Amino acid sequence: SCLVTFVLIAINVVVFAVEAVATGFSLNISSLTLYSMGAMFAPAIQGPADLYRFVTPMFLHVDLMHLLFNMAALYSAGVMLEYLLGRWNFLLLYFIAGITGNVVSYLADVLMGTYAVSAGASTSIFGLFVAIALLSVLSKKNRAFLAQYSKGMLSVIGLNIVYTLLMPSVSLSGHLGGALGGLIAMFMVPAKNLRVPTE
Repeated sequence: SCLVTFVLIAINVVVFAVEAVATGFSLNISSLTLYSMGAMFAPAIQGPADLYRFVTPMFLHVDLMHLLFNMAALYSAGVMLEYLLGRWNFLLLYFIAGITGNVVSYLADVLMGTYAVSAGASTSIFGLFVAIALLSVLSKKNRAFLAQYSKGMLSVIGLNIVYTLLMPSVSLSGHLGGALGGLIAMFMVPAKNLRVPTE
């Protein structure tokens, strides 16, 4: 079952529809709308009441292509990981990666003094990419089966890092933070819990 993956996609789509309406029925979401709906903006985090901004950016997107690209990636990685990790471990991975990505993005903005409104599920998705890359290392069962996915995902991660570097509007720190979160989360999942096909 990939119920969690589909629920996450549905939430992202519904939230984007709300964003579009709030922007005046436009598919290019304004920075003001993103900010008001909880996007990451370091100066807006002044105390405990603002900590929700480490979570809400995971469900906000700046335009339709941003949403479609991230949802395609979420579906591709999510269906596999939800099966292998189990529903709750997958959900934990998704949130740890996303929150870690936003925390790293916040810290990078504060340290460098470069403040921008940022949003997107890609912090979580980078964590999913790293999780797939680690599968053949963490599982002792059927490593040959998992290695083909792990090796393929290394190429995907490499291409996404290049894309991130070439696109100034994309948060490099958020993506790398999400990757770190994926790494942390995967080492929290006992290897014996991975549901790896034996054939």
